Amino acid sequence: MAAILSALPVAVVFVWLSYDYWQRLFEAERPAVRRQFLAWAAKGLSVPLVVWVIINCGVLPGMPILLPGIALAKSRGGDWMRLLAQSCAPVMLITSSYWAALTFGWLQAGIAGRVQDRQEYKAAVIFWAVLLLPLASLVFYLFRAGGLGFALLVWLVTIVHFTRPLAQKKKTPPSYARAIARMKFGKYKDAELEVLHELEKCEEDFDGWLMLAELYARHFHDLPEADRTIRELCGQPNVTGIQISLALHRLADWHLDLGADPLSARSALAEICQRWPGTHFAKMAQLRINQLPACREHLLEQRKPKTFRLPALRDDLDVAPANQTAEMSSSEVKTLADKCVEKLRQNPNDAAAREKFAILLAEQLGQVDLAIEQLELLLAMPDPAEQKAAEWLALAAAWRMKYQQNWDAARLALKRLIQLYPQTPQAFAAQRRLSLVEAEEKFRKTRPAN
Repeated sequence: MAAILSALPVAVVFVWLSYDYWQRLFEAERPAVRRQFLAWAAKGLSVPLVVWVIINCGVLPGMPILLPGIALAKSRGGDWMRLLAQSCAPVMLITSSYWAALTFGWLQAGIAGRVQDRQEYKAAVIFWAVLLLPLASLVFYLFRAGGLGFALLVWLVTIVHFTRPLAQKKKTPPSYARAIARMKFGKYKDAELEVLHELEKCEEDFDGWLMLAELYARHFHDLPEADRTIRELCGQPNVTGIQISLALHRLADWHLDLGADPLSARSALAEICQRWPGTHFAKMAQLRINQLPACREHLLEQRKPKTFRLPALRDDLDVAPANQTAEMSSSEVKTLADKCVEKLRQNPNDAAAREKFAILLAEQLGQVDLAIEQLELLLAMPDPAEQKAAEWLALAAAWRMKYQQNWDAARLALKRLIQLYPQTPQAFAAQRRLSLVEAEEKFRKTRPAN
């Protein structure tokens, strides 16, 4: 029994070594490969040992016991079972070594069938075979036929170890250069086929599916198909959070730009909020949802061409206001003001809505002080654009002069504009206007004396 226990660790090492390289070579098919290996190990290791025991037990008619010592002990009624157990130890060693050698030989054949660079593979096999030939020959010389399995293992384990990396197929990422070239020439059907051809090589490629969805949306004008493609892409387990966020934002862009459908765009962005509530992705999506029009009619209204007011200072700013903005009824003014207030309630940093609200207050409702307060709130926003800030200060000065005839407050606003934004067109106009006001004051002061 002690002999069997001493041989058992060697057999276990052979099995573990064979299984390790078996898994490495067939890592893509692990469940099936594990079952296949276990069946092969059970047959290759247990069957020879069982046959050896049965033959040397003398239970087969017409088959003599192979070991004379066991046969003699059994005929005399001695302890032949102990002798049989002792004989199993070298059988286990020899059997496990032959089995491991056959296993590595089969693995080497599998590697040979998978390599792409045949020349490199042949060079590696010849190099290691020649280098290990003396050691393998020495093992065979010392142990003869019983050591043939060990001699072969010296060869095969090393060769399998150094040639296995050559059998790993390098994954080449899909290339969509041909598809992009087809799109540039307006051949969108051909471009679709090129994208699908590349996706057949790598079905989980995010960029390919996104390109395909963009083809459907922008060039085939098939928004439902683009929407379905993006939704299925977001359901794939390998897609990351940032990729899903990018795809759904792109889908929202298509619904807005191509379909004029803010409701579908809101649905795409809302999915981000549902998937990752409280995250940065959800916050960015929610900010964009807050800025979406309520319906298709509002979106089309926003897209209508608008007349832009140029708030640069002019020489006629002190003239009484007359038709500076289009005439509107009180109900129209109230409706516009309510819309601005609602937008500011949803997003206090909406500069365009606050500026429009200030203009309505000053030029339609006659509430100049409140209008200037709105401009001050705009100026207090972090890092306002220099051009816009100069326009807001110019508006404040113009309203002081035109609507309130408050020359002192207007002069302070003009000086503030010149000091803060000296290189803007409004600053140059303010400097001219300020010089003109000061010249007029000097003229009025000296006129009685003359």
